Amino acid sequence: MAKKEKQVEAPVQAEADQQAVPSLTLQDLVLVAQIIQLTSTRGTFRAEEMEQVGGLYNKLIAFLQSTGALAPAAAPTEETN
Repeated sequence: MAKKEKQVEAPVQAEADQQAVPSLTLQDLVLVAQIIQLTSTRGTFRAEEMEQVGGLYNKLIAFLQSTGALAPAAAPTEETN
């Protein structure tokens, strides 16, 4: 009697390609920090939102500095013309 071999199905690559996972880079996060800074100087946020926005900004800057994406004292600044 011949042994029956188990057939193992490999994942279909076409499905994996169709469901590509979006990604963020450190440079994307630096851009987010710059956007938060710019919009806050333009008065985009209401007073009651400033604590949350500022807290998020501070966490983002601390993260970027810990990864080396930003120098420890180099928070993104608005360009002056």
